[in-house]
Amino acid sequence: MKLSYALLFLFCVFSAFKAEAQDLKRRAYLGLHATSLPDSLAKRHGLSNGLLVAGVAPKSTAETMGIRKGDVLLSINKRQLNKTSDLTELAKTLYPGQALATQLVQNGKRNSIKGTAIARPLEVAPNTEVVFSQVPFQDGLLRTITYKPRKEGKHPAILFIPGFPCRSIDDYGSSSYSQLVKGWSELGYIVMLVEKPGLGDNVNTPDCLQIDLYAEIEAFEQGLKGLQNLPEVDKENVFIFGHSMGGIIAPVLTQKYQLKGVMVYGSPYRPWFEFAADMFRFQKPVTGTDYVAHEETMRHLHHVLYRFFVLGQHPDTIATADPAYKKILQEEFQHTGGDMFWSRDYRYWQEIDELNLTKAWAETDEAVLSIWGEYDFEVVHAEDHKRIVEVVNHYHPGNATFLTMPKTNHSLIEVSGMAEGVKQMSKRDLQYNKSHFNTKIVTDTDQWMRAVMTTK
Repeated sequence: MKLSYALLFLFCVFSAFKAEAQDLKRRAYLGLHATSLPDSLAKRHGLSNGLLVAGVAPKSTAETMGIRKGDVLLSINKRQLNKTSDLTELAKTLYPGQALATQLVQNGKRNSIKGTAIARPLEVAPNTEVVFSQVPFQDGLLRTITYKPRKEGKHPAILFIPGFPCRSIDDYGSSSYSQLVKGWSELGYIVMLVEKPGLGDNVNTPDCLQIDLYAEIEAFEQGLKGLQNLPEVDKENVFIFGHSMGGIIAPVLTQKYQLKGVMVYGSPYRPWFEFAADMFRFQKPVTGTDYVAHEETMRHLHHVLYRFFVLGQHPDTIATADPAYKKILQEEFQHTGGDMFWSRDYRYWQEIDELNLTKAWAETDEAVLSIWGEYDFEVVHAEDHKRIVEVVNHYHPGNATFLTMPKTNHSLIEVSGMAEGVKQMSKRDLQYNKSHFNTKIVTDTDQWMRAVMTTK
């Protein structure tokens, strides 16, 4: 019996080692952004199903096959497309070299296009080694992309934690995220990106749209452990940078791991119920909404937020309580029934509201840099970031620093004012965002980190 248990133990250890050692395969790059088929378009072409192509990525499988913006996708490899999640699930099964057959409506006519799936190009950087690897997560593997200086020796390191959208780290391109990460790596930092569950090259991980907050925290915790174990990392000088919702995850991780410092940008300090009401009150008038009409909406919105965050009700329950609540859920939170709320599972948001961020920051004894963008359309008041500093310094005097990033919006982009920032966020002009990335974020955080490494 003892021998059997020993063999079983060895088998489990070997299996775990094999899972960690496995190299993730590079998935095919479908490169399609699609939306639900409008009723008017379905009626015009007599369609019972389909997805409208809203965008096609350059150098992707879709582009090489000749699929274009405005086409209506009906099926791929005989798999009928009815909702956007069908495309997401299909992308998870595609690998380079697979044959594809697409049925679509193009230029008003039904057509069939055949092609071959191609791989997504690997990220490269001129003065940095870009390493594609993985970390274990539950029963699967998460993709990591690590930027390493080519200079030999130990280097300080940063774990980058992005905002809430389920966006693959392979899609950063020339975005502000990419420029920030590459900027740090050029200055001698090792920087790790971790894929959220259900995205990119990940294997056997739950759908990002369906996971709760704690599963997402666990994913970044696995990334942090993987970063700390890299032989090139100076383990005494590991930092976290959390953007937006990533700034909520950051202090949770500091409660479990001893790090050198934590940086957060565009991250609320208050419970989400309180923060969301304030955000909605500020945002709409900036976009041109009539003040009186907005006040009417706000009075209904308060009831929706109270039911959702304080009472913990399911969105469907709230929607059936009052037609006005249903309208707000549809227009403001993209809820059309089921568990989806604000582009994530509803439990994700309720769990964020339950987090005691005051306690988390009070228990953070690392150095803290709290950064607020002057034209941040999401975290509209500096008080959130100033209060983080106040709390940390109350319990750990002198540990926290407040920094204003002038003329900068939530997306780390320089803009002329709040209204212009909103306009650019709506346009999603990639070239504008690339040319207007605020490089002071790189230089100022570098200056702060080097000071921390010298004095603490």
